[in-house]
Amino acid sequence: MLHRLTHRQLEAFRAVIETGKVTAAAEALHTTQPSVSRMLSDLEDVAGFGLFERRGRQLFPTSEALALYEEVERSFVGLAEISRVIEDIRHFRRGSLLIAGMPALALKFLPDVIAAFTRAEPGITVSLRARSSQAVLRHLSSQQFDLGFAALDTDHPAVTRRPIFTAPMQAVLPPGHPLANKEQLEAVDFHDQPFIALGSEIITRSETDVFLASGNARPRLVAEAQLSASICELVANGAGLSIVEPVTAANFAAAGKVITRPLHPVQPFRYDLLLPALRDPSRVATRFLEMVEAQFKAVLDPG
Repeated sequence: MLHRLTHRQLEAFRAVIETGKVTAAAEALHTTQPSVSRMLSDLEDVAGFGLFERRGRQLFPTSEALALYEEVERSFVGLAEISRVIEDIRHFRRGSLLIAGMPALALKFLPDVIAAFTRAEPGITVSLRARSSQAVLRHLSSQQFDLGFAALDTDHPAVTRRPIFTAPMQAVLPPGHPLANKEQLEAVDFHDQPFIALGSEIITRSETDVFLASGNARPRLVAEAQLSASICELVANGAGLSIVEPVTAANFAAAGKVITRPLHPVQPFRYDLLLPALRDPSRVATRFLEMVEAQFKAVLDPG
C-alpha cells in the first residue's frame, strides 16, 4: 500500500525525536502508542529510509532522521509564527488602517477618533490623509485605502458611498455679537453683515447662496476661504460671520472661539462614508467605524 506524506506523520516524528519514546510522543499528541507507531512506519515508507533505531526502551534517530528533523523543525517554527500572527490579527494586536478624509473631519474629528482607537487597539497602525472630498473619492477608487470620509454629490463605480451622519449647518458668530441673542438665524439676519464665504468651488457655497437669496439677504463679502476651520478662525478674530458645516462649528464653539446658532429653515449637511467597492471592510475598519459613529453622536447629538 502506498502512503502519502501528512502533517500528522511529521508531528509524530517530531514528538518522538524530542521525547525519545513513543509513549511520551503519544501523550504529547493526545493519541495512542499504536497510532504513533503506525504514523512513523507510514513516514518511513514515504521516505524510503529508516528513521529510528531501537535500543532497549528508547528510540534513537538515524542520521537521515536528524537531517529531516532540521527541516521539519524550521517548518514547525514557521507554523508557530503564522499561528501567532493569526492570533494577533484575531485580537486586533496587528494590522493597519489607511484613511482619507475631508479637511472638515481630518483636522480634529478624525484625529480624536484615531487617538482613542489606538489607545484601545495599540497594535493597529493608522494612517490619515487630509484631502478634498473629490480627492478622497479618487483615493478610495484605487482600492488602496480602507475608509474615506467626504461630502459629495457624485459617485464612482469603484467606490461605495453612503451617508454616515447628517446634521444642520450652523451660523458662526464672533463672541459677543448682537445676533447671538437670537435662538436661530434667518437669511435676513445676514443682510449687510460682514460675511466670510466658502470658496466658490465648494458644493456648500451654492447651497448657502440659495439660503441667503431666499430672504433677499445681501451680506458684505469680506473674505473667502476653502476650509471651514479657516473661516471659523476669521470669525473668531472678528472679521465677520459665516455659515459652516456642523462638526467644525461644534469644535470651535466647544473651544469658546465662536458662538453657533442654528439656521431657519434648517440647512442639512451630510457626511459620507466611502468604501472600496471591490472588497468588504476589514474587521479593523469595522471596529474603527463604530467609534466614528459614536464620535458623531457625541459631537453633534450629545442629547
